[in-house]
Amino acid sequence: MARPICAVASMLFFCLALPATVSASAEDQLIYWPLVTNGTEYRRISYPHQAGSLLVLADTEVVIEARYAPVSYWPITREYLADFSQRLRLAEGSIEIVDESGKVIPVAPEPFVLWYPAGVGAGPSMLERGPKALALYDNYVKDAHAAAKAAQEYQRIVAERHAAASAWVRMAAERREDPPPPPPELNIEEPERYQAFATEPREAAVISLPEGAYTVRIRDTSGQIVPGSERQLVSFGAIDQATGYVLRPADRWTQPIFSFAPDETIYTTGRTDLFFQPVPVVQYEARRFTRLFRPQSIEATDPTLTIWVPSEENETLADGAALALWHGDNMTATSPRTPYRVAQIAGASRGYTIEEFALRADSSLRPDFYAIRVGGDSAVTRVSLFLGDSGKPASGSERQIRQVNLPAEPLLFLPALLPLAVGLALRLWARAALSRDRRAKVS
Repeated sequence: MARPICAVASMLFFCLALPATVSASAEDQLIYWPLVTNGTEYRRISYPHQAGSLLVLADTEVVIEARYAPVSYWPITREYLADFSQRLRLAEGSIEIVDESGKVIPVAPEPFVLWYPAGVGAGPSMLERGPKALALYDNYVKDAHAAAKAAQEYQRIVAERHAAASAWVRMAAERREDPPPPPPELNIEEPERYQAFATEPREAAVISLPEGAYTVRIRDTSGQIVPGSERQLVSFGAIDQATGYVLRPADRWTQPIFSFAPDETIYTTGRTDLFFQPVPVVQYEARRFTRLFRPQSIEATDPTLTIWVPSEENETLADGAALALWHGDNMTATSPRTPYRVAQIAGASRGYTIEEFALRADSSLRPDFYAIRVGGDSAVTRVSLFLGDSGKPASGSERQIRQVNLPAEPLLFLPALLPLAVGLALRLWARAALSRDRRAKVS
């Protein structure tokens, strides 16, 4: 009994001593804490000295800030982590960018906000700077207050309507000789939910750099470079651009399949319709893009590898986009980009239908997705996307379609019957051997 108690006591001692050990090994550093984007979302990335060069996408708005924070090594993820749990001291001074020619570019602080048009986590985020950021935030506050007021008014009207209906039901139950008429039906539509969000304006150094190698540093009020503030900064751009697809099978529309690389082939069984959602994609060097949000990643990426990722939404894909369907070298049809809504089948727990959705200005309903429908029974061997009336396919939008034939469903159970067949054969062999032994004894 004493041994388990000693083991538990040792474990508790280790857990209590671990935070003290980590904090004792921490050292204060000047940490760059930029707000960078991967083309669709913004994130704060911590850059201790051990993280190496700062990585940013070329020609994108980036916020550069620096703070003093304790840094310690975390062996589980093999990263040097900065402790931002306490109120940290900002690195005072002005940010400077030095390009490869030695030209010094001072960056003055200016207000910025992060703007989420579809809500946090529901779509792309954008960074606005300067007077435009202040105006955007003011409009956001006004629109959010107006939406909240409209929602409160709607709830008040609904509550009054329910109270009036309940009172009328009680009077009707009393069977009065001259009951009042029932309250009128509620003839108002629920206001659309306001989902956009903007962060409060803050001031910091905001930069946008073309592709190249730079040095970022901080100069204090006395004109001296702050010790430990000089760091390398690499701004890298896209290698190529193309058009990718988000594929939604009609029988499992919530489980999309992604085809971003132009040289990919799309395989289908032909048993269900496919919904093609075109998205603009860009190609980057994998060794840099994968470290954009994880600069201390330990994976050694092959420098020749590339990665295709979605870029910011492009309005040219939304207006006038149509998918050309090919059979061999012959274009058989074109299908336009259409809004769709998923409707649950009445009385079915998991059944649904995907129907075209008619947009109405007086309705708060919105389509579940926009896509181009391709029938599963159509003999399509190739698709390509056309934008507007240009008559030319979008760059990198062509995909080969290959239909595969699945084995008959009864044949899928044959591997499961194999153990039963082996067991039956062994049993029959044992019975035959036993019968031979018995006959041998009798003879």
